[in-house]
Amino acid sequence: MGYTYVMSDIHGMGTLLEEMLEQIHFSEEDTLYILGDMIDRGMEPAKVLDIVSSAGNIVALKGNHEDEFVKWYEDEMLRTFQKYYYNTYEILMDSAVTREKLPEYVRFMKKLPLYKKLKTDKECFLMAHASTEELLQVWKRKERILWDTSMVDRQRGIPGYVSIVGHVPTFIIRGYPREPAAIWHSPDGRLIVVDCGAAFPDMGGRLGCLCLETREEFYVSASRGI
Repeated sequence: MGYTYVMSDIHGMGTLLEEMLEQIHFSEEDTLYILGDMIDRGMEPAKVLDIVSSAGNIVALKGNHEDEFVKWYEDEMLRTFQKYYYNTYEILMDSAVTREKLPEYVRFMKKLPLYKKLKTDKECFLMAHASTEELLQVWKRKERILWDTSMVDRQRGIPGYVSIVGHVPTFIIRGYPREPAAIWHSPDGRLIVVDCGAAFPDMGGRLGCLCLETREEFYVSASRGI
């Protein structure tokens, strides 16, 4: 029986993703959920997308960055006259290999689901990029799932569930402390934020990963001292 892992907001830090998979000894029996924002900021978006899209046991959800990139790329007028506001497009266009694969990357990101519900013997997990409150509604508003921070602002989860989100780096929630960023748990135990700001090593950011079965936390950082 394998383990279930969750991480978020890799933001183009492909080498960190590789290091994390090695650290948790990720195997074919395990499952990894990535809660969006695999691209932008870091210099290795192609490496992240290649790893995730080629693995049958990695389930990626859509983040606001994937959603914005796809909307920009598919709007020919916008793409012609307005530069993409992060570095992913320039990086992918800079190599003949990734330039050729760009439409494939876009198709992959476009099809990403917005959320995941996961029920175990002990708990029911709700996973989304920014907010899980919409998951219990009949009409699920995409913008809230991808952008809304009200759950994190209130620092409370949903009774009867454990919500796991990313989107907000945990060093922001903790008020920019001096110590390295870590996975954040709400006082009521119903909300977990796994975005540890991997693309911001100068602020103590790291890539964090949580094992749902053991609640063990794993970290890798571009700043090797943390």
